[in-house]
Amino acid sequence: MIETHEARSGESWSRGSVVLAWDHVREGSRDPDLGENVVLHECAHQLDQEDGASDGVPLLKTRGHYARWADVLKREYQGLQHDLAKNNPTLLRDYAAVNAAEFFAVATEVFFEKPHATKRLHPELYQELQGYYGLDPAEWTASLESRDENK
Repeated sequence: MIETHEARSGESWSRGSVVLAWDHVREGSRDPDLGENVVLHECAHQLDQEDGASDGVPLLKTRGHYARWADVLKREYQGLQHDLAKNNPTLLRDYAAVNAAEFFAVATEVFFEKPHATKRLHPELYQELQGYYGLDPAEWTASLESRDENK
C-alpha cells in the first residue's frame, strides 16, 4: 500500500461534514472577483449529496424541475468540455469539467461570485441556479451599485 499526502482546499463528506483549509477560505473571501470559493463549492456538494448521490442533481422542488435541470446542465457541461478542448476562454474553471458533481459545485461558485457574468454568458444555467437557490445574486450587486450612485 502506498500512502500519499495531498493538499486539498476542502472536502465534503457524505455524512454531512465539510472540511475546509482556512487559508483557502480566506483567499476566496478576499477576492470575490476570483470566482472561486471553497465554502460555496463544498456546500454545493453537501446539497448535491442530500439524496445520497453525488451526481450534480440536488433535490429539486418538483419532479417537473428534473427534466429541465438535466437538459440545461448537460448542455452547459458539454459546452464547457467543448470550449476547453478548443482552448476557448471559459467563465467556469477547468475543474468543472471533471464530472457533473464538480460542474454543479463550480457553477454554484460563479453564480454567487460572478453573477452578472454568469447571467450574461450562461442565462439558462443562471436561471436554473436562481430557481434552485431561490436567490438572485445579480440583484444584490445591482442594488449596491444604485445605492452608491445616489450618494
